[in-house]
Amino acid sequence: MRRRSRGSANLVEPVELPVHVRHLLRAAARECPRGHANALRDLTALAVRKVPARGIFDPTARGEQDLFRAIETVADRHLGRAPARAAWKAAVRGGRLDLGARDRIERAALQVQGVSDTAYFYTGLAFGLTWLSVYRDR
Repeated sequence: MRRRSRGSANLVEPVELPVHVRHLLRAAARECPRGHANALRDLTALAVRKVPARGIFDPTARGEQDLFRAIETVADRHLGRAPARAAWKAAVRGGRLDLGARDRIERAALQVQGVSDTAYFYTGLAFGLTWLSVYRDR
């Protein structure tokens, strides 16, 4: 059973996924770092609901706050975005100009960026897979 979390009630509603996508998700669960397969699953469920109305995902589109919030929720839940942001904020607040503090800030910022990049990569992949699944036979 999929969990719901506050602020993302529509994020993880069960959806029927094509067989090839389910196979991909099972492979991701075996091969990808912890949480990545679940992120891809949730983002694919999001894509299944969004693709018919909007098409391929464009991260530069304006006015997509609900979509961006959903992506960030997945990144928090499965990819470690919240602890990465907390580490970055703590490093900045406690940072001094010494080299060690700057290194901690840089490492934390890179971790936040890496998690964000991963979330948006998986969103693009999920939307592309969904687009192909829905429209390949038309």
